[in-house]
Amino acid sequence: MASAGSIQEDLVPEGSPRISAEGIDPELLDLPAPAKGRKLATMALMALSIVVTLGLLASIRRDVSYFFHPSTPMALGEAVDLDPAELEPNAYVTIEGTPMASGTVGYGRILGAGRYRAFPLAGQRNVFVQVPVESEDAARTSARREFSGRLVTFGDAGGRFGTVRRFLESKMGMPVSSESYLLLADEPPSSYAGSLALVALAALAILVNFFLFLRLFRPIRVRKDAKIA
Repeated sequence: MASAGSIQEDLVPEGSPRISAEGIDPELLDLPAPAKGRKLATMALMALSIVVTLGLLASIRRDVSYFFHPSTPMALGEAVDLDPAELEPNAYVTIEGTPMASGTVGYGRILGAGRYRAFPLAGQRNVFVQVPVESEDAARTSARREFSGRLVTFGDAGGRFGTVRRFLESKMGMPVSSESYLLLADEPPSSYAGSLALVALAALAILVNFFLFLRLFRPIRVRKDAKIA
């Protein structure tokens, strides 16, 4: 009569890995232990990537919110009749007023080749307008009285407009604060579709890092069809 051990060996497919009675694979024991420093560095890099991605999402949350605004601007009327306390930031609006040539400042953005002008509308100092222009458009801009676009405060606009605000305040003597309003003319909600693409990429990056993080802690499985030594 065949022994239990010989019967078990006959049932196990040939070429299967051989483990001891304690369930320990000697070949696994011979493998070098993974470098703990490298694993910790990988985890730290993945965590940093997630933190940076979350920071990116936080920085564009207003852009994403603006994208879902109605495509028809809200008419606010003449700038001289506006009450700053009643204005709603991050809205798509139309404001009428005469540009003040004496208060115009021109600048460009670091990322991008476009040039812009910012100026207050005559009769008040609470609302400024930014328009994208070229050198030959100066006359057309000065004759324009109606501006539609995204209404934000200088504070919400971020650091990119901090230099413009400080220049208007210190060099041109205008009472501009972080609560002053800036109308980003010719920027409808549809122009911020790129923010959704950034959200999709950020979400994908977070999912990939989370998946790789789980793989680092996935236990090694021993096959049930392994031979007993």
